Amino acid sequence: MGRLLLDTSRVSYEVSVNPVPKLDQNGQQKFDRETKNPMWTVHLYALSEGSAEVINVTVVNPVMPPVTVRQPVVPVDLEALPWVNDRDGKVRSGVAFRASALTAMDTAA
Repeated sequence: MGRLLLDTSRVSYEVSVNPVPKLDQNGQQKFDRETKNPMWTVHLYALSEGSAEVINVTVVNPVMPPVTVRQPVVPVDLEALPWVNDRDGKVRSGVAFRASALTAMDTAA
């Protein structure tokens, strides 16, 4: 199955919550199965013409993304990962977001 990479050219992103380690149920930082890199969770405002939402992005990178709240960023290789969970007869679904890095935008005008 191919990767579902998103076109980020018509959306602006801003950090809404500082990056933190992505933790498992035991409170230990998660690592990517393929790259073995640590995983970080960052909340971003995704603003496009006529809409805005907060998305939770998992960044898989050896170092925590060096970004802070209110900083404009561009997600690198932003990927949508649809998921479905069937637990005790209750079906839940959604979309997870993943990126390889966050590039800070130059805000100097």
